Amino acid sequence: MRALKLAAAGGAFVVIGALGAAVYSYERPTVLRVAVTRASADQAIFAAAAQELAQDKTSIRLKPVVVETLAESARALEDQRADLAVVRSDVAMPSGGQTVLIMRRNAALLVAPASSEARSIEDLRGKKVGVLLGEEVGKTGGQSLLDAALAQYDVPSASVRKVALALEDLPSAISHGEVDAVLVIEAPGSAAAASAIAAIAEAGGGAPNFIPIAEAKAIAQRSPNFEAMEVTRGAFGGAQPRPAADLDTLGASTRLVARHSLDNQTVAELTRLLLDERPDIAVQVPVANRIEAPPTDKGAALPVHPGTIAYLDDEEKGFFETYSDFIYIGAMILSLFGTGAAAVVAKLNRRQGEDFERILLRLMEIIRHSREAARLDALDELEREADELLAMALALDASHALSGNRLAATGLALNQVRHAIADRRRFFEAPVRTRFAPRLVNE
Repeated sequence: MRALKLAAAGGAFVVIGALGAAVYSYERPTVLRVAVTRASADQAIFAAAAQELAQDKTSIRLKPVVVETLAESARALEDQRADLAVVRSDVAMPSGGQTVLIMRRNAALLVAPASSEARSIEDLRGKKVGVLLGEEVGKTGGQSLLDAALAQYDVPSASVRKVALALEDLPSAISHGEVDAVLVIEAPGSAAAASAIAAIAEAGGGAPNFIPIAEAKAIAQRSPNFEAMEVTRGAFGGAQPRPAADLDTLGASTRLVARHSLDNQTVAELTRLLLDERPDIAVQVPVANRIEAPPTDKGAALPVHPGTIAYLDDEEKGFFETYSDFIYIGAMILSLFGTGAAAVVAKLNRRQGEDFERILLRLMEIIRHSREAARLDALDELEREADELLAMALALDASHALSGNRLAATGLALNQVRHAIADRRRFFEAPVRTRFAPRLVNE
């Protein structure tokens, strides 16, 4: 009985410990690794985001994983070296990656210096186009977008020479006639785009010419990694507005993507936290103001993570909704365990009660047999049996199965046994008296 109770107590402690471990695991922050390119705005954004989430002691923490290019960022996600990655739709979209947030939308700005004769995409045939590259896109970044635009207007890609340029090389390339136009892929109104347009204007000796991509919508329909965009008049400042009119062009989005296997509830919470923290992050990194929620069209060519969709559509589940089945099944198992344990304990208690009744009845029989014993050795056997019954009674009491009344009854019966045996022993040990026979005097 004691062993059973110890086992039951141990099982209860195990269940309680498991529940405690589950609660601790649920409450412990989830750390997500984010692949970002070195020395980029995205690295600064997620460094600030990681700091904000840690200070607020949120349930999710971020750990930036620094890589060299956007293509490597996509590979980090595919190789499971990262849970999240910042990628650009025209450079490398990882297989199995699903959008969490749009970090910014980048416009393709085809800009010809004032000295160039290029005014349209058709004019680029046989010309040299400088592709302004950041370190994060690599040497081929942006060329796919340019090739898509050229193909739309039947300009062979091979007829256009692409020259990779860094921002610091741009003025020299324009002033020496090394390029006839420049492709800049940046968020409209960003500091990087404004610096590039200003450099083109200064090196070209006048207001630059913005070359439209009027069929951007048609290109985007065929190639979902691109999107149609409109750059508003004067987006890049200047005494003469740059551009002078609203500009239709092609674009690509920089996105935060997650592995499709990442838990929906985790992604929903991450989406909420980043959107909530956006104003505080933007104080440190202004470009964070461009972070936006993705469209939740379920048939989108660039799929959105179900967790993000659940949050944006207000369909995310709470703890009890998510784990209600487990809680219900666990409660049923615990109930069945408790019922079974109670039944076993009750059966054992009943059996022990029956054992006690047998002990008491046998003690009463020993009292009677003791008073009727015809030999001393019979008393010895009865006394030995009484000792064994006492041991059995004490064993039952060791598991606290006997009540006070039962113990009192057992003690009283044992005392009566001792007295009966002692009385019978004295009977056998008393000297035998001879029969009295009177004598006659003077006999």
